[in-house]
Amino acid sequence: MMLLLHVLMLLLLSGGSARVVPDFKRKCGQFFANGRPPTIFPGSQYKQICQTRNNVYYYATYYDTINRIPVYSAYVFKGLMSCTRLDSWYIEPQIDDNNKGPDMEFSRTLNIHIRGDRQALNRDYEKSGFDKGHLAPVYLANSQSCSDATFTLTNAAPQAKCFNRVFWGSARYS
Repeated sequence: MMLLLHVLMLLLLSGGSARVVPDFKRKCGQFFANGRPPTIFPGSQYKQICQTRNNVYYYATYYDTINRIPVYSAYVFKGLMSCTRLDSWYIEPQIDDNNKGPDMEFSRTLNIHIRGDRQALNRDYEKSGFDKGHLAPVYLANSQSCSDATFTLTNAAPQAKCFNRVFWGSARYS
């Protein structure tokens, strides 16, 4: 049960920059029990992403590029922090272009409507009735930089607005 909690929490902590890696164990195995991810599916549609910001690894995300949604994220919970919430989202340029560097691109400074063949974009959430739900959560991040790094669309899944804004949001104060 505890492993499942860690996996679910990791899903909520993305953003900043990232590295698409061939194997989680080498670069971000520290986010998994015994250094091993719980599940790796066959096929090139799945990408292993070590979510980083300023060359610091904060969590890992296993991403499905066909369905354009994270399968899971993993992170280490170190206690509740008082982080400020961003409201701008990053994309992972390596998902759509193998020649791009490891740094995420801020959606505000990039016309992200030109990307998105293999990853979700802001437009996927517009008028959908869903919020971008963090898999690796903002308020469970271990630092402000880590919290900022959770704002990547590779760390977000569609979430019912009332759950995201009321139930999930109020849980951080409990």
